[in-house]
Amino acid sequence: MILYSIVPPETILEGYESFKPEYRELDIPGGGKMLIEPLSPTEGRLVRLISPCPNDYLRPEYQPGRLVTFKPEVRGRRPEARTLSPGRFQ
Repeated sequence: MILYSIVPPETILEGYESFKPEYRELDIPGGGKMLIEPLSPTEGRLVRLISPCPNDYLRPEYQPGRLVTFKPEVRGRRPEARTLSPGRFQ
């Protein structure tokens, strides 16, 4: 990455080392997984899709940045996920 700026790099990258995002891994139908950045206990933003099916990467509901609702995790069971339309909460 090349960054052209008059601002010193120390100022731009301040706090970079201490940033530790938390992600959750959710299963999707067909054997794939989503990496979700939680926004609340039942909602999150899709960060990454991991799927063996190439068609999953073309589905609009699996686009990065999409809002996803999921059930809280119960011991021994992974949470299920479903995507929402952009800007809509249920």
